[in-house]
Amino acid sequence: MRRSSPANSCNRGFSLAELLVASSVTVVVLSGICGVYFTIAREYERGQGLSQATATAAEACSRLCQYLSQATGVELLTRFTPNDAIAVNLPLDSPYPKVYAPVWSGGGFGFRSGSWIVFYLSDSTGSYYRAGNVLWAGTMTWSGFPASVVPDVSWSMYYNTTRGRTEGIKSIKFSVDSSGTRPVVSVTVVSSYMIGRAEQQVSHTRLVCLRNTN
Repeated sequence: MRRSSPANSCNRGFSLAELLVASSVTVVVLSGICGVYFTIAREYERGQGLSQATATAAEACSRLCQYLSQATGVELLTRFTPNDAIAVNLPLDSPYPKVYAPVWSGGGFGFRSGSWIVFYLSDSTGSYYRAGNVLWAGTMTWSGFPASVVPDVSWSMYYNTTRGRTEGIKSIKFSVDSSGTRPVVSVTVVSSYMIGRAEQQVSHTRLVCLRNTN
């Protein structure tokens, strides 16, 4: 009878069953690691997108409210959806930049009507007739409106680029409540971000009083 030596037993290698078990364990471990990695990556992407979208919506509201708070009056405009643009009438008398002064007239002080500015969403061209995700301001007159709208590139775009100062906006909507002593404008900005192929949205609303109405 022949006996196998200990050396031959050590060199016989792995059996097919052992290889299958080892492969199965490796697959399970790698699947768990990959699952954790993709979960972390998805949460990071969601966090970054949510932060950027929230900042964009808040910035758009802030920039708009700076002008609305100084306005003597506003007009809601409809381009593609109801009240998706607004015309703002700024006071005439401005002794210093962005500082407006009332004048005496008719037995009291009041603000005189000055220039009109329109705020809306468009693409990098700033055309009033085109949709987009960039917040635009433009000068305007009611004579020939909307053809009279002149986009303000310096306010809306970074210098010599096609990138908007406030972009990534999904929609914008305005409303006016005139039931109080001063009209109050509601500004609702919706911005969006992507998680994979799914679009997520963030909504931000600000209320601002038209303190310079007569």
